[in-house]
Amino acid sequence: MSGHKLPMKAAILAGGSGSRLWPMSRQQLPKQFLCLEGNQTLLEATISRLSPMVKRSDVVVVTSEAHATGEAFEALEGLQTILEPIGRNTGPAIALAAAWQMDFAGGDAVMLVLPADHLIKDVKAFQKCLAIACKAAEEGILVTFGIQPTRPDTGFGYIQTEGNADVRQVLRFAEKPDEATAKRFLSEGGYYWNSGMFVWQASVILTEIEKHLPDLWAVLTSIRAQWLQEPWQEIVRHRFAEMPSISIDYGVMEKSDKVRLVPADIGWSDVGSWDAVYDISHKDADGNVVDGEVLALNCSNTLLRGSSRLLAAAGLEDIIAVETPDAILLCRRGESQTVREIVDAVKVRGGGEHFEHVTVKRPWGSYTVLDDKASDYKLKRIEVRPGGSLSLQSHQHRSEHWVVVSGVATVLRGDETFTVKKNESTYIPIGKKHRLENRSNIALQMIEVQVGDYLGEDDIERFEDSYGRVK
Repeated sequence: MSGHKLPMKAAILAGGSGSRLWPMSRQQLPKQFLCLEGNQTLLEATISRLSPMVKRSDVVVVTSEAHATGEAFEALEGLQTILEPIGRNTGPAIALAAAWQMDFAGGDAVMLVLPADHLIKDVKAFQKCLAIACKAAEEGILVTFGIQPTRPDTGFGYIQTEGNADVRQVLRFAEKPDEATAKRFLSEGGYYWNSGMFVWQASVILTEIEKHLPDLWAVLTSIRAQWLQEPWQEIVRHRFAEMPSISIDYGVMEKSDKVRLVPADIGWSDVGSWDAVYDISHKDADGNVVDGEVLALNCSNTLLRGSSRLLAAAGLEDIIAVETPDAILLCRRGESQTVREIVDAVKVRGGGEHFEHVTVKRPWGSYTVLDDKASDYKLKRIEVRPGGSLSLQSHQHRSEHWVVVSGVATVLRGDETFTVKKNESTYIPIGKKHRLENRSNIALQMIEVQVGDYLGEDDIERFEDSYGRVK
């Protein structure tokens, strides 16, 4: 490959659930689609730091189908995506992205594979490491980035290396250790945190997948044969679940003899907990991290984050408090890893606060649940953006009563089409096919009252949809 330079492409992995940053992060809108620092989502920041080395048009985002047609729609708008119908870990996601690159995006390339939910402070240092890694990748190497440990953290996997070169020999991968083992790793030296960032040629990672993951390779080969004849995303939708669920680390990196590590001193954080958010955030003179509508009196070393109302705190020390419209998290600093246990308990409780926010974004706009405490009715505020159109649908268990408070609604109900203006209302009976549209150039806002014996969001039968949600 001497003298030959392959194009650079990037695959961003954006399918995680981010439960440790609850209540801001929800299953339907996890942390990669949130702004945790500044005004960019973590996904957008990941793409931005690749410029000018990788053009935006050379980035593909691998994410879940539920994200792309649900609350994360806006964050993914305008980006090339590969949609997974079900989570299958990083092995299948990366295999699919590499195959897609070979078959549809110009052939072989140096592929950067990056999680969408990491924070990197030193972009110049990051790009310097990328340049080193890309050069090694052109020689057929599988490169991973290693982060110099700053503490005996038990939340990361470790990679042991030898030598002092820019590109180092990997001796072994180590699973997340207990505290004593993590301390030993730091004292021995040569161990790095496994960042989950990789650089390699698309063709090389596919060859290694074929060698080390034959079961995955068999399904991928079958998918590739089929997707050249039919719409590729549809083939993925129908066949992806056949893939074995396995991480690229366990499936390939721990077995291949082509793996090398580039040490990366880049101001990296996986932003994996509220403690991590506190560590990377700007603090006031008393060590407080304050965001949103917050009033803090005589507080020190706290993280206080409000979103929908005033969060007032007095005399707090080493506390994390995060407020959303339907949930408040309180815990001591240093104990935010237990948030995952809280989320598990919320799921068991059955309230739905783990799943989505009170205001739920949709491709056509958003809805906000105003009251859902009764068993036989629910109250919502619906906003449809200009040009937005809900699916043609019906409900088997509820009727809907609509009152327009701003804009003009175009309503299809059965065989009739009519408009509903401000201060007017209409009614959708149980079982009646209907569609709501906003054909005007201003936002449509309306109040919806649902009445019925079951009010779940899954009581929707779709017949036509502009956003690919009819299976």
